[in-house]
Amino acid sequence: MIRLAPLAALSLLAASATAFAAPAQPLGQFKQWNAAAYDNANGKRCYIVSSPNAETPATLRHGDVFFFVQTAPNAQARTESSFQTGYDFAKDSTVTVTIGDESFRMLTSGNNAWLQRLEREGELLAAMKAGDEMVLAARSARGNETSYTFSLEGVTAASRLLERCS
Repeated sequence: MIRLAPLAALSLLAASATAFAAPAQPLGQFKQWNAAAYDNANGKRCYIVSSPNAETPATLRHGDVFFFVQTAPNAQARTESSFQTGYDFAKDSTVTVTIGDESFRMLTSGNNAWLQRLEREGELLAAMKAGDEMVLAARSARGNETSYTFSLEGVTAASRLLERCS
């Protein structure tokens, strides 16, 4: 698997995501997680991002795959989690996020997915901080069952920047 260098990944994310109005400013790398900030019309937003350590099936081209947690000061939750792949998800499908014994569902649209229940954002981040790895299971628009394993090493340190972002 080809892994993007941290700064290249942050640049790609800033260029490809419509939510980013200005280039992302790197805030640091924390083992498997990178942190950055950007300014938009509503002020400064911070996010942490990682790419998976493993993608299955290995025979498929998955494209660029990332998991984000960003600040959401005007939302129902303090953070917003999202998952992005290099392909479109199956219509009306969900992504299952598993961390230890905890399970969360994400709704899909195109190549993006967001936590189904916003009130569980805090629980998801807490599980990420307490866990060792996070596995996401999805289905592509072509019907392929896919799975991604993310290391959670460094997520606690990276997420501290989310708490201080203003």
